[in-house]
Amino acid sequence: MKWFYRISLLVGVGLAAHAGAVEQGDALAQAGGRQGPAEAEVPAAVDPALVSVERLRVELRPLSKDELEEKLKHWLGRLREQLDQSSREALQLSALKAQAAGPDAPELVQLKERLAEMGAREFALAKRLRVVMESLREKGGDVAETEAYLNAVMDAKNDVDSEVRMKSMVQSWREWLVSDDGGMLLVRKLVAALVVVLVFWLISKIIRRIVVGRLKGFRGTSVMLRKFVDRTIGWLVLALGVLLALSILGVGIAPLLAAMGAGGFIIGFALQETLANFASGLMIMVYRPFDEDDFVTVAGVTGKVERMSLVSTTLLTVDNTELVIPNKKAWGETIQNFTGKDLRRVDLVFGIGYGDDIEKATEVLRTVASAHELVLPDKEIAIVVGALGDSSVNLYCRPWTKTVDYWTVYWDLTRQVKEAFDREGISIPFPQREVHVREGAALEAGS
Repeated sequence: MKWFYRISLLVGVGLAAHAGAVEQGDALAQAGGRQGPAEAEVPAAVDPALVSVERLRVELRPLSKDELEEKLKHWLGRLREQLDQSSREALQLSALKAQAAGPDAPELVQLKERLAEMGAREFALAKRLRVVMESLREKGGDVAETEAYLNAVMDAKNDVDSEVRMKSMVQSWREWLVSDDGGMLLVRKLVAALVVVLVFWLISKIIRRIVVGRLKGFRGTSVMLRKFVDRTIGWLVLALGVLLALSILGVGIAPLLAAMGAGGFIIGFALQETLANFASGLMIMVYRPFDEDDFVTVAGVTGKVERMSLVSTTLLTVDNTELVIPNKKAWGETIQNFTGKDLRRVDLVFGIGYGDDIEKATEVLRTVASAHELVLPDKEIAIVVGALGDSSVNLYCRPWTKTVDYWTVYWDLTRQVKEAFDREGISIPFPQREVHVREGAALEAGS
């Protein structure tokens, strides 16, 4: 319940931030249909540059191509009026400079301030003119001539004074930062996007914890499968949050997904061998022929499985050497898992002399093996005559033990059986060969 409360709270904050980011657009859309009291109090001579971009887009949406062309002429005329006024002020500034007026002269300072304000209005008008041009272009209108004119008149090379230009730009940026459809809207969108990413990150952690916890309860799931599910869920949920955050910021998701698809095809074609290892890793993960900490023989290499990924398997050999085996090779060859089961049979071979008593040796083996504390008492100990060798009669002793105790039992019984045979006078012969020499053949060889 605590985690659910936190998620609910964060989701609520994210949605509230997102709602705040689009609240102005919705309000403007409603304003396009009816006039509220506050709007009625606005003077008719209000500067059109103060009309928000969002409201302008809402007003332009239902207009036809012909109506948009009229709108374009209207805004273009307003921009030209402003440019004419700015040009007259710029000529006056040039005249004052020609009279060698000092840079701190009151008339010169005031004129520069007015030109800076006019330049800011030019930027605002040009921005809204471009909105009209964009709407007209989408509906089949030709705006090439207007666009060329706008680019020409807004070129910084046309400015009489660089200081005035810089002040105009600074003032435009300052107004954009504090405007509801500019900097403030961007801040609200950024906050909403960050909150959404944070919420989805927390959701991914909770889902991963729940799913991995459930997987641990199933005996058949491998460590590799749990890690794969853990990482996959985390990345998928977080990627979904990032995509949602990008959509809040106004980034087109469809082109991004198309680019990712094309890039994925190219990368997949270039990494065919890696993808083959990846596919083999999936087969190992699903069918689980071995897991981490198992002692196996893979691709002719024997060792303990130290790490597993979807691309490779790392073995630690008995002499503490790390070997990395591609999963394609590991899956494509015979796999021998020595620790795949909880119980394991210990195969021991002891040779006695041909003159020794087999029954006595068998009884000694059974006594020694049964007395070992790690040998399982409920499993029968098989002791048989396995082979008649060149120098010995080979007895096979096969007790059962837990897999983790295999080598302890193997080494202990080998030592204890040797000591017991010595006490009972049972020999363990070493390889020997009898050579028969005929006397006649020896004399012929000597002559």
